[in-house]
Amino acid sequence: MTKNPYAEDYELVSEVDARGREKQAAVYRGRYFELTVERHGLSRFKWLCLLLTAVLFLLHVGGGFVNNPGMFQAYVSLPYAAAFFPLLYLAAGVLHLPREKPRYRRDEIGLSVERMKTSSRILLIALALGLLGETLFILFVSGGEALGGELLYLGLEALAALAGVVMLRLQRAIRFKEIVI
Repeated sequence: MTKNPYAEDYELVSEVDARGREKQAAVYRGRYFELTVERHGLSRFKWLCLLLTAVLFLLHVGGGFVNNPGMFQAYVSLPYAAAFFPLLYLAAGVLHLPREKPRYRRDEIGLSVERMKTSSRILLIALALGLLGETLFILFVSGGEALGGELLYLGLEALAALAGVVMLRLQRAIRFKEIVI
């Protein structure tokens, strides 16, 4: 497998400039796609995704600032820490969403839309594991101690998971199809 999965979509073309020097340029020869977003335009979709990503980040980081004994357990803290990686990739995918134009290259779709969809799913899994771990800690380990902090953390993470579900539902509106040129 190649290091760049989109390398076969480009071709090196040699050109001679006005001074007689030969220059090589990469020319895209791959497939093009049309991207449509149901219910609203691509720019509004991008702003909604940016807003939801910021809300997810603030809720998740805010949950980490809560002083609760459950965060000292590996089954609570590891999913919390692991959720930052898909959150970072989600933000990168949202920031790489292309602007409105008639056709998109395969790498533009893969590095934005597909990255965003995949990282949203993984983020939701990490948040669900963290919620499960915190719930198990409250039910079986805590014994009712520091319940206020535990419930605050659980509420913030539940709201973050809800924002993740909204993000996934919003991504269902994205459709792309291949354009024959």
